[in-house]
Amino acid sequence: LDAPASYTLSWTSQSASTCTASASNGGWSGAVSLSGSQVMNNVSLGTYTYTLTCTNVSGSAVDSVSVTVLSPLSGSISLTYARLVWFASKVGQSAQTLFGSVTGGTPSYTISVHIRAPSGVEAVYLRSGSTWSLTPLDAGDVNFGTSEQGTWTAWAILTDSLSGSYQTNTITWEVAWFPVHGLP
Repeated sequence: LDAPASYTLSWTSQSASTCTASASNGGWSGAVSLSGSQVMNNVSLGTYTYTLTCTNVSGSAVDSVSVTVLSPLSGSISLTYARLVWFASKVGQSAQTLFGSVTGGTPSYTISVHIRAPSGVEAVYLRSGSTWSLTPLDAGDVNFGTSEQGTWTAWAILTDSLSGSYQTNTITWEVAWFPVHGLP
């Protein structure tokens, strides 16, 4: 679960005369009803084990459950250049390079980097790891992010091993024939 977490522990017993609870963090302990529930609110990062022991004249039965509370999945995407020359490599200039990071969630991570050209054509590139980059070499295009004039857009969708998902902010850059004095 993502921190801060809230969840409910529920239990039922049959033929028990008493039940007691304990938690690895000491947050829930002592005698409890033979059947019931306990709401846990605002639980911070960590792994918690909750144990219920119910007894009668014949003996006891024990059951446990564990809950892991993690940082929420999030991340970022950044670019190297806010303005680029149209077909940059043809005039000895750099093409675009994107990079980003992933935090929280549960490793391992898969990153889908979405690039939308000014014409509206969208390409998706897969990356992995908690830090990543997408270079012209990775994209297989020496003019990556410079093959059309206008505003380019990019964002990333991050997925962790438990299928948690997070979409980064959207970034943009301008491509023009003569990017002089900040004007395309």
